[in-house]
Amino acid sequence: MAAEQEQSSKESSPASVSPEKSNQEILVETANEYADVFTVNPQKEKLEIDEKIESMLTRLDEFCAVVDMIRTDCSLSLNRNLPEVHAKAQEMKKLFRKIDELEAFVQVVKENVALMEEQVETAESDLGMLGSIKSLLSSVPFFSQKKTTAQKKYTPPEIYKTSDYIDNVSTATPSVSTPKGADSR
Repeated sequence: MAAEQEQSSKESSPASVSPEKSNQEILVETANEYADVFTVNPQKEKLEIDEKIESMLTRLDEFCAVVDMIRTDCSLSLNRNLPEVHAKAQEMKKLFRKIDELEAFVQVVKENVALMEEQVETAESDLGMLGSIKSLLSSVPFFSQKKTTAQKKYTPPEIYKTSDYIDNVSTATPSVSTPKGADSR
């Protein structure tokens, strides 16, 4: 039995030594891995940094090219397009002035039309009443023989002249033939 115990202790003792060696091996491997991590390879790192710098320089060149293109477009716009815009603005001022004059002309025409409508209404009311009185009086024999002509004389109001408000009417509008006897009033 003692021999069996010795043999079992011999078998168990290499097993107890084996974990120590394996710990030792693990410790060495770990130390080597940490050494690899902390080991600096300047040539490899220099290449990586050079690649990153080269990439950044390329991007910087592209950015500068874009900025130059924008500057060129801006100067082109300022030198060519801005004078064109200014010229168009001057033309628009002339057009605005003509529109203002046309609005004033329309207002004068509106006032004249209102005056004429008022006079027409007055004349219609006067003649309408006079016509009914005449028909009433003409039905009576005594008044039918006398002819009364007591009509008011019509004096037309002074109205606008187109030529006073619009210069060069023939050049401002396309040539349109006016009927004979037509007036610009």
